[in-house]
Amino acid sequence: MEKLLLFSFFLITTFGNQSFAQQNKKLDSLNNLLKTAKHDTTRFNAYSEIASIFQNTNPDTAIYILNKARLIAGKIPGDDGRLREGETIRATGWDYYLKSDYTKALENYEKSLSIAQKCVANKNTKLQAKAKKLQAASLGNIGIVYDVQGDYSKTLSYFFEALKINEESGNKKAQASTLGNIGIVYQKQNDYPKALDYHFKALKINEELGNKKGLAATFGNIGAVYYLQNDYSKTLDYYFKALKIHEETDNKKGQSITLGNIGNVYDGQGDYSNALSYLLKALKIKEEIGDKSGQAMSLGNIGALYTKLKKYTLAEKYLKQAEQLNRDLGVFYNLKDVSSYLSELYFQTGRHKEALHYYKEHILYRDSVNSEENQKAAIQKEMQFNYDKKAAADSVKAVEERKVIDAQMKQEKTQRFALYGGLALVIVFAVFMYNRFRVTNKQKQIIEIKEKETQQQKHIIEEKHKEITDSINYAERIQRSFLATKELLDENLNDYFVLFQPKDVVSGDFYWATKLSNGNFALATADSTGHGVPGAIMSLLNITSLESAIKDGYTQPSEILNATRKTIIERLKKDGSAEGGKDGMDCSLTVYDFNRSKLFVTAANNPVWIVRGTEVIEIKPDKMPVGKHDKQDVLFTQHEIDLQNGDVVYTLTDGFPDQFGGESGKKFMSKKLRELLLANANLAMHEQKQLLQTTFKNWVGDLEQVDDVCVIGVRV
Repeated sequence: MEKLLLFSFFLITTFGNQSFAQQNKKLDSLNNLLKTAKHDTTRFNAYSEIASIFQNTNPDTAIYILNKARLIAGKIPGDDGRLREGETIRATGWDYYLKSDYTKALENYEKSLSIAQKCVANKNTKLQAKAKKLQAASLGNIGIVYDVQGDYSKTLSYFFEALKINEESGNKKAQASTLGNIGIVYQKQNDYPKALDYHFKALKINEELGNKKGLAATFGNIGAVYYLQNDYSKTLDYYFKALKIHEETDNKKGQSITLGNIGNVYDGQGDYSNALSYLLKALKIKEEIGDKSGQAMSLGNIGALYTKLKKYTLAEKYLKQAEQLNRDLGVFYNLKDVSSYLSELYFQTGRHKEALHYYKEHILYRDSVNSEENQKAAIQKEMQFNYDKKAAADSVKAVEERKVIDAQMKQEKTQRFALYGGLALVIVFAVFMYNRFRVTNKQKQIIEIKEKETQQQKHIIEEKHKEITDSINYAERIQRSFLATKELLDENLNDYFVLFQPKDVVSGDFYWATKLSNGNFALATADSTGHGVPGAIMSLLNITSLESAIKDGYTQPSEILNATRKTIIERLKKDGSAEGGKDGMDCSLTVYDFNRSKLFVTAANNPVWIVRGTEVIEIKPDKMPVGKHDKQDVLFTQHEIDLQNGDVVYTLTDGFPDQFGGESGKKFMSKKLRELLLANANLAMHEQKQLLQTTFKNWVGDLEQVDDVCVIGVRV
């Protein structure tokens, strides 16, 4: 869902809501002022205002103009000039932030903070308020960068430091902004009571000030918190309050975001008519203001909604537009959702070939967004395209040149025939026969050489294929040595089965077990990022991270996964990517205390099912992986279950339910698998495994297996 987040720390006044005509008029006025200005302060203020106009539409231009303002600030003597220079540096940092260049943004913010701190230390009474304002703004901006990077501890540290300065200096408007930002951080950490507490504090100050822009943003933030708590009535109440203010102030950007949010709320309530109305209104405004990324998001939401309404032609139209726009913008992360929507659309309309294609794309984007391998593959495809294009052009050129040469030869041959008659014909014929003889011999030699080269290449390919196959088989043996052994499982479990069926020889899925220091038995069923060789390498990292947590003495499944997640994130920081690795695993970790008939469960994205008699007890997972994620600072949930004699505990990855197959080429689905297990839980465990293998094989049929499969059953 789109959220309206308040991240405004004393930014130079923006003109984002003005029309182009108004902006041009303002620019003309400021340019005229620059021509006639006699003082450096006047020129500095003019350049600063011009930069603010370009801030949201063209950050590069804004940076160029701010550099001019900074040079002028250097001519203004004393702390006044230094503070003006600090403000241009901070504003430059914001422009880099808008470009997603967080390293340069942070560099500029730290420079502006250093200037502000030095000016505060000088205790110039006249400029103290201005220095503290810049100090607090720089601290807040640094906090924003750490927030984007997911370091919420540092984010809050800088926000609270900024809040303290704002309170000391009595800057109410800045206090409200900072309180709102603190509320957003707690919101991201799922601490909704604290989030609301800070948002309502911000609301109170904005009401006292009559700050309409701040009120609208705060209403939107409060609505977002209630949405996350599924309180749709309060959500809509606050969203409509925000929308009213955005309309009064003609804030088109705010209107589009809030309309989209309202549409998503109605969608969540199943009120598709209202949802469609508001989503279309949001799209129209985004088109008017040229918000391309916002358009892409709205197109995807509308397409998904039309699928729910079974208006499949319209759904395909909007989803295809969303797909193309996201590709044009290079927003490949959003393509993960759009490809999922398209897969569902084609699945519902019986176009199973297209459904499978987009499901594979969804898996690809889910597992490999921003991966180095994908970037290399894209470059190779572009190089191949350019090569093929050149080869085709050269071929056409050669044919045309051959035609010209043939025509010239024909003309010369005719002339010789006319001039020399039969003698020339004999000579030409003799030359022709001689040339044909030479060509034939040359072609024979070439064919013999090519045949020899082909045999050599064939031999090399066969050798390479054997080497690769041997390497993969060796890798499979190494990976298998990390999995739970039959001896370990037999020693600790009375009755069980393990269905483990990788898509390739090696696997991203794995199962692992160990005896804990308190005597309990831990069993993990996990799905690592990717499959094949990359997935297998990731599985080894995940297993060693689990083992590290056990060695540190952790015995509770939630503690084990919390510690494992930290280890994985720390290790993948060195993967060479800009943000550090986002890989990890989905995992269900079960810990059995057979002496007390207790089961402790922590699940990350994968559920755990317990069949007891004629019912299935489902333990719902936390909606986050064991790895880098927006919720990486949120602790995993632990469930405790009293086991009964005859209970069958099932753990699984998503490979079985997500497999396409059957007569219609559809997904197997989790519901169908759950019903299959419930109906056959009374069978012996080895018979259940055989039933699952047969069912899966028959379901796949002539199609291909799309993901690794792992299902484990344990009878108590």
